[in-house]
Amino acid sequence: MASSEGKRVLAVLERDEGGGVLPASLELIRAGSGLAEEMGAELSVAVLGHGIQGLVEEMAQFSAEVFAVDHPLLSDFQVELSTEALHQLCRASPPDVILFTHSLEALEVAPRLACRLGGQLVTDCVKLEPGPGGELLCDKPIYGDNAVATFVLRSRPAVLTLRSKVLEPAEPKGEKGRVVAFEPALDRSVAKTEVLERIAGEEVGLDKAEAIVAGGRGIRVKEGLGLLEELIQVLRDRFSTVELGASRPLVDMGWLPPPGSSASPERGRAPSST
Repeated sequence: MASSEGKRVLAVLERDEGGGVLPASLELIRAGSGLAEEMGAELSVAVLGHGIQGLVEEMAQFSAEVFAVDHPLLSDFQVELSTEALHQLCRASPPDVILFTHSLEALEVAPRLACRLGGQLVTDCVKLEPGPGGELLCDKPIYGDNAVATFVLRSRPAVLTLRSKVLEPAEPKGEKGRVVAFEPALDRSVAKTEVLERIAGEEVGLDKAEAIVAGGRGIRVKEGLGLLEELIQVLRDRFSTVELGASRPLVDMGWLPPPGSSASPERGRAPSST
């Protein structure tokens, strides 16, 4: 459906360490494409970084419009710089809906951007659809995924993060979209931190793990995590990637660090106290 009122859905893609896009970003494009069609809007995607022309050309196969937000200070992720760059982009080309992946980086940027733009924010969405009165309906799992709440957003822009593994990744459209170069005016003084060194870890994100061993309230004592580690070692004889996950209570108690990603409910079960 063509955009008759200039409506726009903007999907902010997240890059992986190799310079490509995360699989969750392709899921984001599919979600944005479906929502844009229902809204009678146009889907645009934004790629942030430096020296990203090759990636931008690749992403032009997935969307009618790609913003190449290119600046030397965007080579490494810095929350303040990324937020400022997107703020400038959204002021120059205002979107109605802004979509992010549900990653740690996105959860740093999305709330800041929503605040600057005076928009509404909902995180960890699993379903998006326009309402009959022009509002946006967003489904979000709550109470440990035991219930789903529907948020009704009536003001714009709506800033949303989407849970991964909910949709299949988007496929190339077969025709190349237009590429729009956008160079934000950034200053290093905006950043409050500096990347000194990157150390590659051995862990695999929960969204990429073949199997997940997750702990919940049933662990009862911190020493019980050792049993999960033993189970992980056993399962590694069968699965190529097995990672340790946790429900929120264990993270809140400081027994495990917050994971860099989340898993869909059907992919992980945490021991309970029952």
